[in-house]
Amino acid sequence: MHITNSNLDVCFITIFIHNVCNYSCSYCADYHNDGSYSWPVDFEPYKNFIDNVKSKNKYVYLEILGGEPTLWPKFQDFVDYVRQDDIFIEYSTNASRTLRYWQQFKEQKSFVFLSWHYEQADDEHFYNVAKIMQDKVSVSVPLMVTPQNYDRARRVFDKLSTLNIEITPKLTRKKISGPDFFNYTEEQVEWIENNYYNKMKDFGIDWEIPRLLIFDGKPKKFMSVLAEGLHNFQGYTCKAGIKKFYVTPDGSLYRCTKMVGGSLGNILNNSYELPKDPIICQKSYCTCKLDAIIEKWI
Repeated sequence: MHITNSNLDVCFITIFIHNVCNYSCSYCADYHNDGSYSWPVDFEPYKNFIDNVKSKNKYVYLEILGGEPTLWPKFQDFVDYVRQDDIFIEYSTNASRTLRYWQQFKEQKSFVFLSWHYEQADDEHFYNVAKIMQDKVSVSVPLMVTPQNYDRARRVFDKLSTLNIEITPKLTRKKISGPDFFNYTEEQVEWIENNYYNKMKDFGIDWEIPRLLIFDGKPKKFMSVLAEGLHNFQGYTCKAGIKKFYVTPDGSLYRCTKMVGGSLGNILNNSYELPKDPIICQKSYCTCKLDAIIEKWI
């Protein structure tokens, strides 16, 4: 089995920038919201690391995670600081900041996940943020559907589908860091897998961002990979550490979010080395799309 994607010239970087959050969702791990790591003071080490990766790759896709990234007062300055035509930025937000905050947000070539955290989200506010941002950036809503919120999620989907955004209903894990998904009815699984909506603003770049996993030439959406249990890559040789990197809030560098192979060093003091060889995956499941999409074979 050989798993590829549609643009092998892209290297993915995930930066877990801080873990300060104004939500406390029951399914979230403490390390995403306990505030033990505040936001960076200095941009420069991150920029230097990204430039180092870029020197070895034609394109870089940068994912910024939290915590809630937009709580960082200099968040937009950082996004503007690192973005280039061959470096595309994705970030996730719970969309809880005030409408005034989003109205002053600059238009930019970036991809924003508005994450509908159903336990604490105000659906009307969430819709209004999506409406404001739809023309400023490329907006995608990963709609976390559970058996309990199924009817509400469908109403949110219908309301959001009047906007120029992307909406992807998601099979949801019981815990963000765990392998187990909720037990859905066949009707719910069918609706989740077959109600993708996309009128999203164009990315505005001249290179392709891979979004599907290609299994021996057959493309698959990541949700289908999860639904079919095909996200177990244990024993595969994987280019994580060549085409994917993960940076924790303290600056520690890893090959992927599963931290396979251990730490590669720390970017904050420039004490790291980028691997030259792929690694054998040791994990029994891979629930991060940007890890899963990296080229691998067995």
